[in-house]
Amino acid sequence: MARKSLDEMLADLPVSFPDNITGVITPAIVRLYFDNLIKAIRPSYAILSRSAAVTQAVTTVAAPLVFTSADTSSSQGEYTANAAVGRITRLDKGVTQFQFAGNVSSPSNSPRLLTFTIYKNGVASPFQQSQQFTTAGEIVSLTFPAIQSSSTAADYDMYVKSSVNDTFTFSNMVFIAQTIPSNTPL
Repeated sequence: MARKSLDEMLADLPVSFPDNITGVITPAIVRLYFDNLIKAIRPSYAILSRSAAVTQAVTTVAAPLVFTSADTSSSQGEYTANAAVGRITRLDKGVTQFQFAGNVSSPSNSPRLLTFTIYKNGVASPFQQSQQFTTAGEIVSLTFPAIQSSSTAADYDMYVKSSVNDTFTFSNMVFIAQTIPSNTPL
């Protein structure tokens, strides 16, 4: 069963718990309401990470950033994570908060602009972070948050592109998708 929004939970209150003058509130109704409430606020997440320094060729065409490990925590089966293709899949509707962070090293001493973008279902979202590199071996730490809502299941990928084809070294990368309670139905 999909998570209910907090507004849906509020709307369920008078339906599930009318004045009990006729005894219509049963233990089963109470259990169902609290089961839905717990599911509405229960934490759930997926993580893609890349700890060790790994090089990846980056071109002027955006392509998925590849990670080396994946982890999910969801008793409701809300996510899958695939490190090899750099994808987190939200298996149901909802509001997802993202965090992306990592270190990047440039092998070149000429200017390079590296851009990271969250893609949703294969389409670039407005959430991106760019970093200019000007010296060889320059290491840059970057981080950015994002929030997306979706009324259906969705695939989320972290894409990267460079202003010039080159190879970059990525380390301590993490891409986290976390469910946050929704106030209104999606």
